[in-house]
Amino acid sequence: MDYGRRAFARRGHAATNLKDDILAPAGVSVGSFYHQFKDKTDLFLEILRQHGVAFRQMVHDANRPRDGVTAEEVAGHSFETVFLLAEKNADLFRIMLRERESEDARVRRFLREGRRGWTEGLVADYRTILAGRDVSDADLEMAAELVQSMTFGTIVHFLSLGREERTREKSRLIEGLVRFTLGGLAALFERKD
Repeated sequence: MDYGRRAFARRGHAATNLKDDILAPAGVSVGSFYHQFKDKTDLFLEILRQHGVAFRQMVHDANRPRDGVTAEEVAGHSFETVFLLAEKNADLFRIMLRERESEDARVRRFLREGRRGWTEGLVADYRTILAGRDVSDADLEMAAELVQSMTFGTIVHFLSLGREERTREKSRLIEGLVRFTLGGLAALFERKD
């Protein structure tokens, strides 16, 4: 799994050679591999599946409202969690970005379903956070899709920065995401003195 993750991150799904890039460096025989996986794509999807479940659970836990915690604090903790996951798993974020346009239909379908799962999870979290308010499911879904897209785009930018720049920019980006998510452009443009 680790060798597969590294190879897919470095070369991409299509360009990764199962035997040369994964099995030989890992010291795994072809027969042993096919005993566990149907093909290279099966391995690729299992790598993404394992991490996707863990990531969604961590973000869900971060979004959970708690007594005495403001919406800004919940949003800040949620975005901090995503940034931490991105820093520790930059290769997986790059894989997801690269493979959105994969030639393999199973990969594209898996990533679409994964994005749908993220959206549904955020909708459920927002429904809990906004309990008692009159908000439609369509509005919750739109909010989840927009926040997800904005966050992913910000993470892609963040990961393109050098290590020192990341350290300087992380807090600013998280604060901007929180302010924009909770208040839109007006909140983003407010001066914080």
